[in-house]
Amino acid sequence: MEYRFSLTPRLTALGVFACVALLVLLFALGFLLGQRMAGPVASPVPVAAPAAQSAMVAP
Repeated sequence: MEYRFSLTPRLTALGVFACVALLVLLFALGFLLGQRMAGPVASPVPVAAPAAQSAMVAP
């Protein structure tokens, strides 16, 4: 028994889609691992509210 493998356009499209999906998933995994390795982000310096800043301005 012999199986003849034919590369149809449908099979080619499926292969391209699978490769693109794999690349997207690997990129997302790398991004998440990079965020985890970077550690927690330091909180920024608190900024005064706009209402408090306008109250400081002399009339």
